[in-house]
Amino acid sequence: MKKKIWQLIIKAGCYPSIYFTRNPFKILEFKEITKGIAWRGNERVLDIGCGIGNQTLLLAQKCGHITGVDINSEFITKARWFTEQIGDKVNVDFEHRRLEEIHFPSDSFDFIFSICVLEHIPDHESILQEVKRILKPGGRLFFSVDSLSAIESKRLIDIHKKKCSVQKYYTQNELRNLLEGMGFADVDVYPIFRSQMGVDLFQQCILKGFNFSLPQVFWLSHRLIQAEAKVSNPTPGIFLIAKATKALP
Repeated sequence: MKKKIWQLIIKAGCYPSIYFTRNPFKILEFKEITKGIAWRGNERVLDIGCGIGNQTLLLAQKCGHITGVDINSEFITKARWFTEQIGDKVNVDFEHRRLEEIHFPSDSFDFIFSICVLEHIPDHESILQEVKRILKPGGRLFFSVDSLSAIESKRLIDIHKKKCSVQKYYTQNELRNLLEGMGFADVDVYPIFRSQMGVDLFQQCILKGFNFSLPQVFWLSHRLIQAEAKVSNPTPGIFLIAKATKALP
């Protein structure tokens, strides 16, 4: 989309919006990650793997300051451009570096978010250790990862792994044990996209791509949320949501 059109969209107050992810799965994923957070409005927040900053800017509307981190320079350039267009309504900065290269001071952040990033990092345990170091005592970690536990086709999983550069798929128990073993408290790990519609749609997207038009995103995400709400049995899902606390000393 051309910059002039984006400027009109931003001026009209339509951006940031989760619907501009152009992916219906991201609507529910973002809702689940942020569900139940008691925002005070003065939190210092970190968004790991921020991409072009859409979700970062949405989180910025809730907190005091947020930093977005991503290793993709093109993404960071776009994120900074969007932020400039919005102006001084949000307190945001972006870093084009790996998290471990920034050397944030210990106990820096109230909340840390990471949306489907950890599974792409070979040394994921080192990243989680760094996250724990820079979280304030009592600070909260919120993230999602690929699981694909609901998909039975090894062929589809292999295609997804190659297309999306996935280093590791997680199971619910494995991720919970990892976080608890690192000393995180109040660990909650649960699957999402457990409905048959969610599984079928995700499998189609593996083959055909995840980008949809805005009308399709609205329609599919609405149907997906309805389908997910009807699932009551403890069945596996496509993604895992994880929430944990850095224990008080």
